[in-house]
Amino acid sequence: MIFCQRCKKANTNDADHCEECGAYLLLISRPASSSSTELLENTLEEHLLERVSALESALARANERFEQLLDLAQQQATGSFYDHMMLEALTEILTEMRAVNPDELEQRWRNRVARHYEETVERERLDERCEQIIAVYRGLTREDFIDLVEEGTLLISEGRTRRGLRMLESALLLDERNPELCFTIGEYYFHLGKSLEAAVYLRRTLDEQVNHFGARLLLGLISGDEGEAESARIHLQRALELDESSFAAHYGLGRLLVREGQLVAALQHLKRALALNPTPEMHYLVGRAYWDQGRSEQALKHLQKAIRLDPSFDAAQYGLGFIYWHSNRTTEAREHFRAAYEINPQDSDYRTAVQARVGDKLPVPPAAGWSAIFSRRKAKITEARFIDLLLRDLNSFSISLLQARKTPRK
Repeated sequence: MIFCQRCKKANTNDADHCEECGAYLLLISRPASSSSTELLENTLEEHLLERVSALESALARANERFEQLLDLAQQQATGSFYDHMMLEALTEILTEMRAVNPDELEQRWRNRVARHYEETVERERLDERCEQIIAVYRGLTREDFIDLVEEGTLLISEGRTRRGLRMLESALLLDERNPELCFTIGEYYFHLGKSLEAAVYLRRTLDEQVNHFGARLLLGLISGDEGEAESARIHLQRALELDESSFAAHYGLGRLLVREGQLVAALQHLKRALALNPTPEMHYLVGRAYWDQGRSEQALKHLQKAIRLDPSFDAAQYGLGFIYWHSNRTTEAREHFRAAYEINPQDSDYRTAVQARVGDKLPVPPAAGWSAIFSRRKAKITEARFIDLLLRDLNSFSISLLQARKTPRK
């Protein structure tokens, strides 16, 4: 007989669980000649034996599952290895037949991996945003609201942004004061280049939540793009008060101040943006602002760093040549002018510089002032680099924004 360690019920020897209480039967047993009163006086050793038995059983199950996972991982690793070898063999054959360019193949593969990663991150971000929107719902038809929000964010994650926005706008009719929903609609109109529509929803966000960082930041950028300098400055400064480590806010405010001729204040923000995101574009902007201040040595250092980071950066090549030209270092200047022209032969300024004679006045390099974010016209290659720099940051800031909301600011 096996006696239950919990209720002392006698069970048959082949039982796994107690018939009375359902407890898992451990190692407490006695011969038929033993009395039930002896069973009640369990020793400490028996108690410890019970615990050891339970731990051994759990450990055995865990070890079995671990071995199964290890086997599965090894199978997947082996399969991946053979797949990789097969792909390498196919690439080699196609290269020998001149049917494929291996460099182009690798670049396309990297682009595909990067696109898949971005899509995954975007889906996760929208799932978190959906939870935020639903969490602050204040209406009466909750189920209908949830269905519309979930459907709208799903459509956006699948690339059907306009249709998704229509669904979210329908959801907003059920909760017109939902700040997270207003911001989400405004943000995606911003990324579609619809500045007027974006501004409407972003202002509605601020009506409900005056310290909303994302709404302040995007409204500041939209105002700057519309030429509303004072409004842009107010929004961007308020955004920096909410998050001092925002690259986009420092970047936007710095370029806005450059356009207004406030170079000292502008350099403070541009250098802070450079520290947050040390890219060739930011080195160029800081160097160009130093040049406007008349500090050619500092400008030279930053333009040299920009070229070291990206030798194909035509504006930095031309800017460096421009500084050398004004320092009477014409040989070095011509080298950089030729490099800029070879990278971008469509730019008439570079062609003029290559053909210039000593003493000729050359076109100044692109300024560090504001570049239009929204494509009302076709941007020059150099401007497009700076716009892309900002938009890349804006595409990623929402993730950190959601994470920051989970941890209240001090």
